[in-house]
Amino acid sequence: MAKEIEQVNDEQQKQLNAVIEDSVDYVTVRGKKKGVRWLKNATIRKVTDVLLGEHGHESMVNCKCAAAIVLNGYWGIKLWWWALWRWYYYVKQYRDSELTELIEVGKKKVDVESYYLTTTYLTAMKDTMMAMTRTEVEHFLAAQRGAQ
Repeated sequence: MAKEIEQVNDEQQKQLNAVIEDSVDYVTVRGKKKGVRWLKNATIRKVTDVLLGEHGHESMVNCKCAAAIVLNGYWGIKLWWWALWRWYYYVKQYRDSELTELIEVGKKKVDVESYYLTTTYLTAMKDTMMAMTRTEVEHFLAAQRGAQ
């Protein structure tokens, strides 16, 4: 049973073009405009590191993540992140509600679907997977259908 390939619609083409062109979405925080581009791997890595590493300092998490999103890149984070999150937290004293829109736009700028798709394909290609008999495959597929 061959699956028919469909042409992408205009909205999907616009989204792909935005990724290719690294388009900027602007967010206003206390009257200042901040640009958010498509998040780079170093930024996603830094946000993950902050979320996993903050025990007892929950109030700083949003400022740290917002600073990583604004800097968005290995060298920007490496050079300026330590100063920018402190500026946001201690000097500007941004509240969580003020940073919500910035973090929301940052979340939209992560291409998660293609990551999941390629990870699924690569997992299926591993030659270390145990070979299943036809009966085992049928049971596995039936269990998956039942869970859905």
